[in-house]
Amino acid sequence: MIQSFRNATQSFVIWLILGVLALAFGLSFGLPSDAISLGDEPIARIHGDTIKDADYQYQYVAVTNLMMPRSKMDPEFMELMGFKEEVLESVIERRLLAEVAEEVGFGATQEDAEELVLKGHMILLGETIDLLRGDQFNYDWFKKRFLPIFGVTEPKYLEYQRQEILARTVRDLLTSSTPVSEGELREAYDKRSNQLSLRYVRFEGRSYADLVDPSAEEIDRYIADHKEELQKAYAAQGVRFTRLGKQVRLRFLQVSKPKAASGGDPEQDKILADKAALELKAARARIDEAARRLGAGEELRALARELSDDKVTARRGGDYGWVSVEGTGSGLELIVDETAKGLEVGEPSPVVEGDEAFYIVQIDGAREGDVPEEEALHELAEEALMRERGKDMARHAAKEALEGLRAGKQLSELFRTPGALGPGGGIEELPLGEAAPADAADDRPELRSTGLFAKDAPIPGLGPQPELVKAAWGSDEKTELLDQVFEVGDDLVLAGVDRKESGSDEGYQAARPELYRELRELKAMRVNAYYVNRRCLDDKGRGEISGSDQKLARLMVYDTKLGVDDEGKRVLRPYIMCERVGNRGGMARMGSVMSQPNRG
Repeated sequence: MIQSFRNATQSFVIWLILGVLALAFGLSFGLPSDAISLGDEPIARIHGDTIKDADYQYQYVAVTNLMMPRSKMDPEFMELMGFKEEVLESVIERRLLAEVAEEVGFGATQEDAEELVLKGHMILLGETIDLLRGDQFNYDWFKKRFLPIFGVTEPKYLEYQRQEILARTVRDLLTSSTPVSEGELREAYDKRSNQLSLRYVRFEGRSYADLVDPSAEEIDRYIADHKEELQKAYAAQGVRFTRLGKQVRLRFLQVSKPKAASGGDPEQDKILADKAALELKAARARIDEAARRLGAGEELRALARELSDDKVTARRGGDYGWVSVEGTGSGLELIVDETAKGLEVGEPSPVVEGDEAFYIVQIDGAREGDVPEEEALHELAEEALMRERGKDMARHAAKEALEGLRAGKQLSELFRTPGALGPGGGIEELPLGEAAPADAADDRPELRSTGLFAKDAPIPGLGPQPELVKAAWGSDEKTELLDQVFEVGDDLVLAGVDRKESGSDEGYQAARPELYRELRELKAMRVNAYYVNRRCLDDKGRGEISGSDQKLARLMVYDTKLGVDDEGKRVLRPYIMCERVGNRGGMARMGSVMSQPNRG
C-alpha cells in the first residue's frame, strides 16, 4: 500500500496549494444541489456493476476542481453545456473502456495505480495531470487533505485510477493502430504551407446604410412587396417589440465645448483661457447657425451629418436609436434626456447647453408596452431598405475605386494606406487584421493586411472566402488589387496578393514527423469516440446498460431552470444515456483550461 511510503518523502507544499485551490472552487461553486438526497438506488447499471452517487460525486468534484476554469463556472453556462450530463457520461465511458481492456486481456493492478499516485499523476477524462510538477509526494497530505476533497477513501480512489489506466490503454491501442497515409500527410502539409497574405479594402454596407433616409412612401411600398418576409422577421424578433418600457427615438446635433486646460503658470493659463473662450464662442456660433437653418426649414438629420461632431451619430443624421430617458437614462448628458422628456414627436428643441456640449434635440417617435405589428413592420422595413441600399452604395463605391485604379490612380490616393504610419511605415508593420491609423476626418476606406494564412483557412478579418482565395492564388502577385468585387456578408471587398508562400519537398520532410503525430492523434480521437459510443449504444440496446429514470430526472436538474420555459415545458434537449459517451467529457474537457501545465 501507499502507506509504506509515508516516511520516504518530505515535501507537501504542492498538496497544500492543491488543497487550497480545490477548497476555493468547492466553496465558490459547491456540490450538485442533490448531492445528498438521491438515496441508495444506483444511478446506472453497467454489465451488472453499478454507478452510485459517490462515483458521480467524485467525478463531479474532480472535474470542477481540476479542469473547469472559474470563468466557465457560471451556472447558466454549466446548464447550457449540459455539465452534469457530461460528468455522468464520462464515468460510463471510463467503466466501459476498462471492461473492454479486461475482455481482451489487458490488466492493471492496484500497485499500478499506487505508482501513478506516487509520481504525482492523476488521470481525469483521459488527461494525465501532473500534480507535483517535480516536487515530492507526501502521503500524510494525500490521506488527510487530498482525498477528503473528493469524498473518497484511498482504496476507492485507487480503483478509479486503475480504471483510468485501463481506459487509457485501450485509447493508446486504438491510437497506435490508426493509419495515416502518405497522401493524407502531403495534403495536410500543402494546405498549411501554401500561404497567402492579402491586402484588402472593405466597403462596409452598414456604414453606407447610415447615409440612407427612406421616405414614408418607399417604406410603405417595401412593406407591400415583402410583407410575408417582414412578418416572419417580426415573429422571430418578437421580444424586441413586446413589454417595452417607456422609450423615445432620439436624434440630436452636438457641438462640443472646449475642454478646460492649465499650463501650470499664470501667464500660460491666461493664454489657454483666451484660446478656450474663442473656441467656445465659435462652438456657440456653430450651434446657433444650425438652429437658424433648422428654423428656415432644413431637416435636423441633414444638419447633423454636416455639423454634428458626435462620432457615433453624425453619419446617421444624429439618430441615436430607441432609448429610455427615464431612470438611468440614455447614457448621454442629463440635459439631453431632460430636454427629450418635454418634446412632442418631430419637434426640435431650441439650443440647450450641457457641461460638455451644446445640443439641439428631437424625438422621432415614442412607445411603451407592446409595439403594434404595423409599427414594428414599418421599423423592420426601414432597416431592410437601409441595409439593401447601403450594400448597393458600397458596391458602387468599390467599383468606382477599381475604375480609379484602371485609370492610373495609386492606392494611396484612393484609400487610407500604410503610409499613414509615417516615414518608414509599411504594410508589414500593421497588426494582423487591423487598419493603419488615420486622420479621423479622412473617411476613405482603409487598406488593410491579413498577414499570412493557410490556403484553406479562414481569411483573418474576412472569414471563410473560398472564391476570393481561389482568385488570389490564380493571380499575378504584381497586381495591386484583383479586378473583381467580392461580397462578404453585407460588405464589399477589393483584395490583392501581398505575398505568397508555397511548400517544398524539403519542407515536407522536415515537417513530416510532427505532422504525422498530430494527424494520427486527431484521427484516433474520432476512432476512439466512434468505438466507445457504438459499444455503449449496443450494450444499452441489449439491456446491459440502463439508468434509473427517477434518479436521472432528479440528478439532471439545474438551479437556473434554463431548461424549462415559464410553463414548465422542457426547452433544452433532455439527457439520453450514451449520447455523449466517446467524447471523454467533451464539452467539459474542451471548454476547460487545465490548472497544471504538464499533461499527457
